[in-house]
Order: sequence, then C-alpha cells, then structure tokens
Amino acid sequence: MASLCPSPWLPLLIPAPTVQLLLSVLLLVPAHPQSLSWMQGDLSLGGGSSGEDDSLSEEDLPSEEDPLEEVDLPGEKTPEVNPEPEGPLHLEDVPTIEAPRDTEEAHRDKKGDGHSHWRYRGSLPWPQVSPACAGRFQSPVDIRPELAVFCRALQPLELLGFELPPSPELSLRNNGHTVQLSLPQGLTMALGPGREYRALQLHLHWGTSDRPGSEHTVDGHHYPAEIHVVHLSTAFSEVSEALGRPGGLAVLAAFLQEGPEENSAYEQLLSHLEEISEEGSQTMIPGLDVSSLLPSDLSRYFRYDGSLTTPPCAQGVIWTVFNQTVKLSAKQLHTLSVSLWAFPDSRLQMNFRATQPLNGRMIEASFPVVADSSPEPVHVNSCLAAGDILALVFGFLFAATSIAFLVQMRRKLRQRSGTKDGVGYSPAEMAETGA
Repeated sequence: MASLCPSPWLPLLIPAPTVQLLLSVLLLVPAHPQSLSWMQGDLSLGGGSSGEDDSLSEEDLPSEEDPLEEVDLPGEKTPEVNPEPEGPLHLEDVPTIEAPRDTEEAHRDKKGDGHSHWRYRGSLPWPQVSPACAGRFQSPVDIRPELAVFCRALQPLELLGFELPPSPELSLRNNGHTVQLSLPQGLTMALGPGREYRALQLHLHWGTSDRPGSEHTVDGHHYPAEIHVVHLSTAFSEVSEALGRPGGLAVLAAFLQEGPEENSAYEQLLSHLEEISEEGSQTMIPGLDVSSLLPSDLSRYFRYDGSLTTPPCAQGVIWTVFNQTVKLSAKQLHTLSVSLWAFPDSRLQMNFRATQPLNGRMIEASFPVVADSSPEPVHVNSCLAAGDILALVFGFLFAATSIAFLVQMRRKLRQRSGTKDGVGYSPAEMAETGA
C-alpha cells in the first residue's frame, strides 16, 4: 500500500476499504475500451433484441415447433420462432395444405399418431426428423434417358404369387401421407440369381386435379401419379434389419397417366377410398391381382440405387422404374386426388418429395430406348450410353468428311478433263512450194 500511496496523509483521509475499491477499479479498467463493448456483446447473446448475433436460421429451430406455447412467453422472441414463412417457398405447395396448421399438428403430435411429426412441405425439415434424409443417394430422382446406360444384364422381371384370391381380404389404410395396401406373404420377385424379394405393401403418390404429382420425373416431366410396390429382401426377416443395408429393400415404380377408359384393376382400390377418407382410418377389401396394377411390359425399365422417399429416408434401396405407363380415366385420377384427408380441414394432396441430385450415381436401362420403341414410351428419344453417342457422332463426322472428300476429288477430275477438251488443236499448215 505504501508504494501506491506515497503521501503520509492519504491513508488517514481515505478509509482502507475505499482505497481497496479504488485499486480494484484501476486494475480492472484496461486501456482498451473495446473490451467493455465485447463484454456487453457477450451478455446480449442471451437476450439482445437486435438479433444480429443470432446465427441460427428458422430451419435450425425445429425443436421449437412442438412447444410453441412455451416459446410465446417472451414476446420479443415470437417473430424469430415462427416457422410458417417457409411453406410458400416451395412451388409445389397448394392452397389446401396450409402452413398455419402446423400449430394444430404440433398439438396432435402429442396424441401419439407416430407420423404427425413430419409432413410434405411442412415447416420441419426432414433431416431434423431423420438424418438419413440428408444423405447423398436419395430418392426420387429425375431420369434423363440420354444419360442412362444400357445394361444387357437387366432381365425382364418375374412376379410370383401376385394374383391374389378374393379371400382373405386385404387392409387398405389412410395413414395421413398416402393410401397403403398391405400385402400378404407369398408375393415374390427376383432381381437376379440369389436376389429374391417378397412384397410388403403398395402405396400411391399424386398431385391435384390440375397438377401432376409423381415422385420420379423424366426429363423434368411429372406424371399425374405414381405407384410404389415395396419389397423386402429374403435375406432379412424384418424391415428394421434391412433399413440402410445395400439391397435390403427394393421398390417397383410405375407412372399413372390419363387414358380414355376406366382401369378396372385400380377401381378395386379407388372405389373404397370414401371408406377411409379420414386420417388413420382403414377398411378391408377383397384380394386382387396386384400385377394388374403394374404395366403389362415388365422388361423395359430404369434401375438405380436410392432411398425411401419418406422418413426415415433409408438408403440402399434398389429402384425399378418402368418405362410403360399405366392408364387411368380422368375421373379415377380425380377421385384419387380429392377423396382422402390428412387433417381435419386439409385434403391429402401433393404427397410427393422433390427430386434429389444423383451425386454421381448411374441410372441403368434394361433396353436401348428409341422413338416409338415401346407401347407407351415415357417421352424419350434415345437411351444410348455416352460411348455409343460419341461413336455415332464420330461415325457421322467420318462419313461426312469422306463424302466431302469424294465430291472434291470428282470436281478436280472434271476440271482437268474439261481443260483438255476445251483446248483447240490444229495441225500446222504446210505451204507447198514448187521445185
């Protein structure tokens, strides 16, 4: 203390506690005033109203979707937590699926529905529901036939046991995301030697009466609807064991298109949709020929490795997308798009996921697609491999060059022959002289 207070009277005039307080202030206040502003900024991270230091976007706050009532307590936080503006950002959104219903859905989620925690074009990003939804090899994808590789090893599919008798009946259910038909054991198919699968269920994806809703696209083109038949590899006894395993699951997919006549096979499903209009409802329907729901030509298809198109989005799924479409009448497609409800006041529509990037994956084709090569081509002109296309291009260039060379040579020959024929040649005249 003596070194800090050289005056002998200072200790007498100022009490000792005051001296200690002054010394503390001198030591704590540095010569750099910006440290104080840093301290203030650090404190504002927890309750600053500016929000500039908050690096979390709306998508980073999925856990706040359910306890909305708890978040509403601090009034200044309410605008930051509200995730509703995300809905209109998607072009696929339709007026019948409204983002403001998320609050009701959050309350319904507490009822134990099990599937209400995710929805199509909802505010909760799917990777928050299942991290696998952010994987690199997801489905669906956009099929670009000109980039597909023709693979002769892809043989026509054989479906066994798909013709079911009317009894026993099958369960048809509205699960809030789609209409699903549970299939009994005994429906099998093979993707190759030792690669057998058994069918588990089939479901549909659709849009609205005036907007197509297939999951896969062809050159960016959506079809009105799409059917999926989900299969489990016989190497696994449970779906949980096969999730994420390469080839554990396989899906047969076909596009549904409008045709002039009613499809009697699909009518066996569509005629019962009124019985399951409410979410979670189900009914029993007679057994049917499941293969009649698929295209008649099972030899032409595209093949790639992808994932489930809904959470948990598990990868390792082998996809087979048929080239031939299945035709339904306009009335049937309309019935599919307006009969089911996902929430008390929202129709079950536009239940498809946006296409995902290939990220280096290769799409194979079981056939070289050419114009008018199939009964129902999916709007493609060619399905040649890149090497075949290059070979055709170089062949065309070689032929054009050869023709041009021959034409040029012929012109030169004509010029030469024309020059010789045009030269006037007359023998020299000999003047006769008399001797």
